[in-house]
Amino acid sequence: MDELREILNELSPENWTEHKVALFEAMVLAGLDPVEAEAVLKEVARKVKVTLEAMRQAWRDFLGPTKREEAAARTIVDLVLEEVVELWHTPVGEAWATVPRDGHVEHYPVRGREFRAWFAGLYYAKERKPLYAQAVQDVLAVLEAKALYEGQEHEVHTRLAGCGGKVYLDLSRPDWSVVEISPDGWHVIPAHEAPVRFRRRRYQKPLPLPKPGGSLSPFLDLLPLQERRDVVLVLGWLVGALSPRGPYPILILSGEKGAGKSTTARLLKALVDPQEAPLRAEPRNIEDLMVAAKGSWVVSYDNLSKVPEWLSDALCRLSTGGGLSKRELYTNDEEFVLEAQRPVILTGIAFGAIRDDLADRSMLVHLTRVEEGERRPERELWETFERIYPEALGALLDAVSMALRRREEVRTAMPSLPRLADWAIWVEAAAPALGLKAGEAVEVFYEVQAEFDQDLLDADPVARAILLLTVDWPEGYQATYTASELLAALERAVGIEEARIKPSGWPRTPAGLGRHLPRLQSALRGAGIRLQGERDRHTKNLRWRLEKGRKATTATTATTADDVLDEIFLCGGLSSQPPQTTATTAEPPQGELPSGTGFAVDAVVAVDVYPPSL
Repeated sequence: MDELREILNELSPENWTEHKVALFEAMVLAGLDPVEAEAVLKEVARKVKVTLEAMRQAWRDFLGPTKREEAAARTIVDLVLEEVVELWHTPVGEAWATVPRDGHVEHYPVRGREFRAWFAGLYYAKERKPLYAQAVQDVLAVLEAKALYEGQEHEVHTRLAGCGGKVYLDLSRPDWSVVEISPDGWHVIPAHEAPVRFRRRRYQKPLPLPKPGGSLSPFLDLLPLQERRDVVLVLGWLVGALSPRGPYPILILSGEKGAGKSTTARLLKALVDPQEAPLRAEPRNIEDLMVAAKGSWVVSYDNLSKVPEWLSDALCRLSTGGGLSKRELYTNDEEFVLEAQRPVILTGIAFGAIRDDLADRSMLVHLTRVEEGERRPERELWETFERIYPEALGALLDAVSMALRRREEVRTAMPSLPRLADWAIWVEAAAPALGLKAGEAVEVFYEVQAEFDQDLLDADPVARAILLLTVDWPEGYQATYTASELLAALERAVGIEEARIKPSGWPRTPAGLGRHLPRLQSALRGAGIRLQGERDRHTKNLRWRLEKGRKATTATTATTADDVLDEIFLCGGLSSQPPQTTATTAEPPQGELPSGTGFAVDAVVAVDVYPPSL
């Protein structure tokens, strides 16, 4: 101790570096306990004018792992390897462990809180000592390496998985039981008998043990659905949410205040994927969306007033499958990628015009305000739901079993398919168990798509201008433009080529028009206008071809120039009427290459010409 005191007395900022090792060696020889060592470190930090944390780190670096910590780490590794069922990893390189618990097995990420608590309990049961932090880190590093480099690769799933022509639903119950659904029916089995592996989240709530012989009608009676088509859409979304493979339609619940949008969303999510705080606020960024998708099967957002472009793109990828990515924290070049498909629920009073690519994947249900005399107490509603919960879940599982049994037969018989083809086949195969007529769900989906298209045509000034440009074209007439030529032609058709103020949403440049056009292709097709981007095989320049075809029977659009002009300027936000123009919409602009000129193309660019925003 005297030697330690002598060194302390001589310390200064100038000689700290040369005395550091001697000081720490003296502290070791003095046999200081943690409290005494901390007091010395505080005194040294004050003398040499460094932070206490920096001094603590220097002390830890000098000590390295102690013999006691090394022994503890070895003991834990041996214990874990004796007790653990399997160390394995996912396709994206995440280390996992399968451990025995109370007669069943559970799956934990090696770096997760549950696994650390499990092996800490093993160590305490054997040694009657707590673990040091450094020993825990050493153990995790060893076990992670074994899982990554010696373990097998397995997928890990949240709530639902498919394998071998069957569907597996994690009930999230304490006994880790799952439902195995086959074409012949369904039954509950232990998780270790299933050929798939599930992950659990702390906020994930259990599903009830399903009961056979039930019906979905009592559940539907709890929802404020007014029309038959709304019931069809909700049933289609529910059975689609239990398909093991997407794409999954996005269910949009819209309506005025008091229409029961949030309650409806909570009930739908509870039937399929219950969890604490089931409805989330609008995500701020892609990371928020990734957290929701990784931790839930059904992703639900409440009270959205609009869907910004980045969120629209991300929801499209979540619906039909695609990677959501972000840079990992504290790294410069490591990227975390989540490959996921999820059923989605959105609620809001009014979303405005929904982008074409999101509309193609969405089902809109309008809810009307529940009148005062028709409302029921929230508590009573949820008590009723809990009472019918097992039978309603069993009825939904019956529909999934029927979908598995009939999907190949239905696929062969269906003459045409919408954008979400796999969903359409799945819900059509389940239709008899849901009380739906043959083809009813797909027909209603087509109706919704036509309404989305019409909303887009009504709200988008460029779409309205294209309708005006082509309104007098004969059927079969076509014209090809560069982006610059088309922008000029549209401005002439609308009569705003000289206007300093353009309608709101009007592209400022040809490049902006080129990025905007692919979003209109589907809606224009329903109005009888075929819009294609064609790249010249020689110059590689992109040109846009407009062709007047026959209007689809499900879409209704303005048919006169006056109607179209009125719509453009009402939507565009200009208070004055457009200037009078003598532009003839049937005549192409100068420089156009009409049909039959021999213009050669390499490819047709149908969708996603514009760059993604994420």
